[in-house]
Amino acid sequence: MGKNRTLGLIPFLAAMLVGIATFPSRNTLTYDGALYINIARNLAEDITNFTYQGVYMMYRPPLYPYTLSVFFRVTPMELHLTVARLVSLLSFGLTALLVYLLVVEMLGDRVKAIIASGFYIFNPLAFTMATRELVHSEFTLFYTLSLYMLYSGRKRGNITRIYLSFVSAGLAILTRYTGLSIFGVFLAYLWLVDDWKWVRKKEYWVGFLILAITLAPWLYMGHLYYGGALRPFSVASRVVTLDRPVSVSDYMKMLLQDIGYLLPLLALAGFFRIKKNDEGWLLVSWLFIGLAGILTVTHKETRFITFLSPAMGMLAAEGLFLLRDGIDLVLGKLRGKSPAGWKPFTVLFLGLILIAPVGLRAKGLKEDWNVVGRYDSEVLQYSSEHYHATTLLVSPYLYTMAGFYYPNARIEMIMYNNKTREKIANGYYDLIIHKNPNTYLNIITSGNYVKVEDFYDGKFEIFLRKDLLENQEH
Repeated sequence: MGKNRTLGLIPFLAAMLVGIATFPSRNTLTYDGALYINIARNLAEDITNFTYQGVYMMYRPPLYPYTLSVFFRVTPMELHLTVARLVSLLSFGLTALLVYLLVVEMLGDRVKAIIASGFYIFNPLAFTMATRELVHSEFTLFYTLSLYMLYSGRKRGNITRIYLSFVSAGLAILTRYTGLSIFGVFLAYLWLVDDWKWVRKKEYWVGFLILAITLAPWLYMGHLYYGGALRPFSVASRVVTLDRPVSVSDYMKMLLQDIGYLLPLLALAGFFRIKKNDEGWLLVSWLFIGLAGILTVTHKETRFITFLSPAMGMLAAEGLFLLRDGIDLVLGKLRGKSPAGWKPFTVLFLGLILIAPVGLRAKGLKEDWNVVGRYDSEVLQYSSEHYHATTLLVSPYLYTMAGFYYPNARIEMIMYNNKTREKIANGYYDLIIHKNPNTYLNIITSGNYVKVEDFYDGKFEIFLRKDLLENQEH
């Protein structure tokens, strides 16, 4: 095991190095990422203050903001975005290590474990989310850890590992609510390998109790602050349902566009190579139950299946070995037998030529994400450096991002109603930032505001209250 752990440092270090080498610039920020950082800043002051602008945001999963809050206590505010991305990167590196350890545990093949880790690292979704201020890398880590502990605990007869798998499953759910699919993965896997015998084993019932205890503090907070223990889950479900619906066929097209065709084809080939045993049923349960959980959601984004990247990596490695077996068969027929000692070289060669195009697609997807929120970030950063404000009115998409750049300000989003018009007429807001303005409400006609900046051919406009203009300029 010592040698396995030493070799496991290869994928860990590789993941960390490629992540650092492709780290996004500061002038890009996502809506969700800004919200997590804003919540984490409040949690750093008060561990029960899971709010943004005074509103409880418990429909968002808690673990990532709580993780950030630990580091935010000891880091200056200007480093918070970098810290959030480093937390994701560390989770990405540890997951690469877990993929290696899981394959070694399952198959005892260190070469295949390295290759599976490589396919995970350069999976476009995992690679892109590795350095984003989002929950997906941490979620993938705990999801993978829970399955690794369950499998290795059963294999070794180690009840402690089985208990830890349920703790990790609880942490996965607290990182992203779609982690509830892990119930289905556990149940499907246990049924496939043990039929109903697992029901008579107390370690699993104790495990589910431990999972409930892991969730209990968050459920209690939901009861205290959010109107019900299960309300965070129900509101999260309602929010997703209200978002833009995406059909399964459209979603599959989006996935192929983002991750390409090679990786899914290799994984499909690997599916036909796995056996109907503990190892095979674990991968089948993980991939199919996990995917089914996402496909049943009304609104779907490709990044939602990042937690399936380790399983895809392991199946892709099996697909590569199936290709190696085919080459071996052809050479055997042509020459009577395969050249001695050629297999390790061929596996390495195939690994390099197949991972390379997957990595290029990963690089392309990451570059696409590096422009997400870029213009918004640049406008807000410029505004925060030039215009002091304690009350802001901003377009809806800027709502959380404005909180990132104006952390101590009162921020409201533009609503086309009488209440907003009255506040504008009374000069309540120090600063108004309008994105894609097609109506100005009464910003100009109120006589209280002056347009001080516009960006990107009028796509963004900044209005400052007149009586603050002279002070802001100085």
